[in-house]
Amino acid sequence: MKHSLDIGVLIPEFPGQTHSFFWREIEALKRYHGHQVQIISTRLPPQKVHHEWVGKAEATYLYPIAPGALILAVVTLVAALPRLLAQADVRKLLRQLRNGALLLMAAHLLRLCRRDGIDHLHVHSCANAALVAALCQRMGGPRYSLVLHGPLGDYGPEQPFKWRRAAFVFVITEKLRQEMLQVLPEAADKMHVVPMGVDTDRFAPTPIPAPAPPPFLWFSCARLNRIKGFETLLEALAALQETHPDLPCHVTIAGEDESGGEGYRRVLEDRISSLGLAAHVTLLGAVTQADVLAQLHRCHGFVLASLHEPLGVAYMEAMACSLPVVGTDAGGVGELITDEQEGLLVPAQDAEALMQAMVRVMQDADLRDTLGRQARHRIETQFGARRSADALAQVLKGVD
Repeated sequence: MKHSLDIGVLIPEFPGQTHSFFWREIEALKRYHGHQVQIISTRLPPQKVHHEWVGKAEATYLYPIAPGALILAVVTLVAALPRLLAQADVRKLLRQLRNGALLLMAAHLLRLCRRDGIDHLHVHSCANAALVAALCQRMGGPRYSLVLHGPLGDYGPEQPFKWRRAAFVFVITEKLRQEMLQVLPEAADKMHVVPMGVDTDRFAPTPIPAPAPPPFLWFSCARLNRIKGFETLLEALAALQETHPDLPCHVTIAGEDESGGEGYRRVLEDRISSLGLAAHVTLLGAVTQADVLAQLHRCHGFVLASLHEPLGVAYMEAMACSLPVVGTDAGGVGELITDEQEGLLVPAQDAEALMQAMVRVMQDADLRDTLGRQARHRIETQFGARRSADALAQVLKGVD
């Protein structure tokens, strides 16, 4: 007799640089809630990642479809067409030619779910993957849920269709939930605020503290993208070097751009050179979780200058290690960090304010200790790694 659901977790382009959180959630669903979990992804990521868990994270890909599977997907789609065409909103959707490939992927997904006994699809996206899951359900496939990780405008068209038949939707911050209520008020009853979390056993203060500054070692970690505010950080660092030559420091940045180092990284390298910061900045490129932890244990503070940040797992990892954090009051960060309590927050794109906050942390050891201690407590009590898995398991019980 089957006692627990078999869950398919649908993640676009898995595994990616920022997917460690998804892996932790999947492991917790299996270990603590007894679910069988299968990872399904739209396609392989554009670049290889090196996280230590990748070798264990087997995934089934919807694209490309092998010739034999393609034939079977077409047969499945043809069989489902009468059902699909009987639904007015599906007919409207199918008038757009660009949805044809997604419809075929949905048929392929339906076959996988039937073959493997998947009862529920949990979709970590509200973009094309969500549309594929919604179409699969309309063909007679399993129910599905969505996770909104950022502003809805980032996830493309057809949002009402994607959300209409979703069993429930997780949004990672209250700010996002309030924004969604303005756009899709009819979905209010199915929205749950469920933030991401970190493994506080692994991400913990180092037993061997970093040598006391100077120099002060800052760490920053995010994909190399303009939205992460690295140019503002470099401007703040240049101003710090000019106005406070008595405060030597170094910034190490972990992360890579979407082109494997041939895109936005080049912009940052040029900016580092033009500001005369070559001796003060290190770009590490793509790193593993072990590399991130090692950097967190060797530095004195964490800084991230994002223009927008839905919540911020990188912040959480630094806070869990009891580091003083300087960030931007952008997106949902304020739900994670209270300014002057668990960290210092400044306006986005304000290099002067960022520099002043960095100076405060560098000059005040008592402030560093207080912020770090309160940051650790915040993560331990409210943002542990199991939170999303526990919430998913609990909500699933209510929709059985």
